[in-house]
Amino acid sequence: MKIFSKRYLMIMLTVLLVFFYQLGLFAYTTSPETKMIELEEIESLILNVKFGIGELNLGCGESDVFVGNFLYGNGLLNPQINYHVLEKKGMLDLSQSINKDVNLFFSVQNVWDLELPANIPLKINLNTATYKGNIDLTNLAVEDLSLISGASRTIISCNQINQACLKKITLKTGASTLTMEGLANLNFDNMYFDGGAGLYIFDFSGYLRKKSKIKINVGASKVILKIPTDLSAKIKLPKILTLNADLEDFIEVNDQIFVTHIYGKREEDLDIEINGAFLNVEMLATKPKN
Repeated sequence: MKIFSKRYLMIMLTVLLVFFYQLGLFAYTTSPETKMIELEEIESLILNVKFGIGELNLGCGESDVFVGNFLYGNGLLNPQINYHVLEKKGMLDLSQSINKDVNLFFSVQNVWDLELPANIPLKINLNTATYKGNIDLTNLAVEDLSLISGASRTIISCNQINQACLKKITLKTGASTLTMEGLANLNFDNMYFDGGAGLYIFDFSGYLRKKSKIKINVGASKVILKIPTDLSAKIKLPKILTLNADLEDFIEVNDQIFVTHIYGKREEDLDIEINGAFLNVEMLATKPKN
């Protein structure tokens, strides 16, 4: 009986190996590929990205051109690209031939480097699974930003003032690490963040040009707020949490609400509301960046 079980197991393993080999899953040779798309005369661009596993980098490139550099290890990760123009609005869809929820149990190489035009108003929608992301919005004109991800590590940065009015930022993650840098530069009206257990760092450096509101909903997480001393800001916290802050840098209105020393003295106010349970919140007053 034991011999039959071992023989049966070996047959099943052989069948599985042949099956996966036919799919190309054990082909570790990488396939670099570059795609360049002339965007024609458009007034705005909508970018929709469905990305499974790997590394996704996004930044600013040349005017009126999209460039994608793709490096992937097997045919299942082949990027699918579709671009069309409707009433002077460009629609660019990027996806992979596998479903983003497929959990591959072996290591694969999959890197996308995307370059977007600087002078075209953008709506960016990113839908990812388990990945590492570096989203650099510097020199882009972003009107809308959406990110949905599973377990991930993401850095979103903006080192110059966003030249467009960013009406809404929507971020939803699983158990993740997220760092946002230069948030004040994004020139946004509202931001909504929902996250699972993780570490979330919000750096509000930059130049705030309007009233902005942020709602953060997380569970069993650490949230770090980096707030420049020249920023007019109000922070509302949940009742039950662990708070780490130098209260000399903030004014305590009550046990839930804190404000910066110049709050109410400028029209450009930042309103931050944090909700959740089992939270560790750290508030840091930082020096303004010139």
